[in-house]
Amino acid sequence: MHIDSLLTSRQDAFGTLAQRLAKLLKTSALVAIAFYALGRWARAEHDKLLLGHDPVTSFGEDIQFALDALTAVCVNLARLMNDGGFRNGVLESLRHEPALMWCLAACLTGLSAIGVLCVLIWGYRHRVLSRTYFHVLDLLLVAGAACVLTAYFCLMSFEVEVFEIRAVLQPIKGEILAESMQSRAGDSRKMENRVYLLQRLLANPSNIAEHMTHRPWFKSDADRDQEGPRAQVFTLTFLLIAMVVGAIFVIHRLACACRKDDNGCLWRLGRTVLIIAIASQTFMLSALYGKLGRIHVFPVVTLRLDTPESTPTHPVFLLAEDERQLIIYDRLNFFQIKHVPKTRLVSMGALFEETPFRNRSHTLGEFTPGEAAGVRNGQVSNL
Repeated sequence: MHIDSLLTSRQDAFGTLAQRLAKLLKTSALVAIAFYALGRWARAEHDKLLLGHDPVTSFGEDIQFALDALTAVCVNLARLMNDGGFRNGVLESLRHEPALMWCLAACLTGLSAIGVLCVLIWGYRHRVLSRTYFHVLDLLLVAGAACVLTAYFCLMSFEVEVFEIRAVLQPIKGEILAESMQSRAGDSRKMENRVYLLQRLLANPSNIAEHMTHRPWFKSDADRDQEGPRAQVFTLTFLLIAMVVGAIFVIHRLACACRKDDNGCLWRLGRTVLIIAIASQTFMLSALYGKLGRIHVFPVVTLRLDTPESTPTHPVFLLAEDERQLIIYDRLNFFQIKHVPKTRLVSMGALFEETPFRNRSHTLGEFTPGEAAGVRNGQVSNL
């Protein structure tokens, strides 16, 4: 009898250990999938933002994007705690983003209702409970859930707007640009003529493409760097994501605790809502990082192509490089993105680093591209 009992105990212990191991493996697999999906989607959204299309699949770069996203979140949270200017900028961004302000207000209201609910549960734990008490609990639960869901949809409305921004390096409509290039002056290779035409194109709001945002994050004629404001909005959105998902989790647990009679139905419903919220916000967080969280500063280079005797090109932005080609942004040739095969490249000279989303002119109403400082002989070459 003692041996049978010992064997049964060992089998139960082994079964419990196997269940824990299976649960650990399942959780690890889900975390690994979410981590890779974060990098994959972030890279896709980053390329859509700059180039307007999905990137070629690369496992290593997807993992690098995921690591960069987690690093950016940690760095921004550290700045939020230690940098008063950054913290004020995060609060200031609420004034410019009504959807995020409404999201924060709705989420705080829902958490307040949940706080009152917890106080009532704790304060009446040793008292005789009436029907009115349970009605009040149900009302607080419904009010908290409604507020948090409102916050979730406000957050999604902002995230969808960011998700739809594409190809910001080409801000001029194609037909407007083609018409302007046909009617430009014959000597438009001169730098002053080229800048004048760029200035005229950017000055008319009707020339701006439909995918451009009305916010100054990705405007070529912005009067200052937008790296800081983008990081502040990204940090604010991440905090709201964490707050909304955490509030949904708390409401789910309280609803299951308060309504034990139909606990199974509530548990399944709450779990479904929580999974949808986590999955959607993982996707949206990757989109936000690919478009708002990354630093959009690129090397400005000159290229010597085809023959060693050829003159270097005018300055261009080096967006990306692989073993086959260079992807460059030729803003001085009217916002063209070009793929230059490595077989054409003889040498490449680095000048400085610059963002394509800043106007370097200090005169009101004028536009001066930053890379124009590296133009030789006042001429823009044809790549």
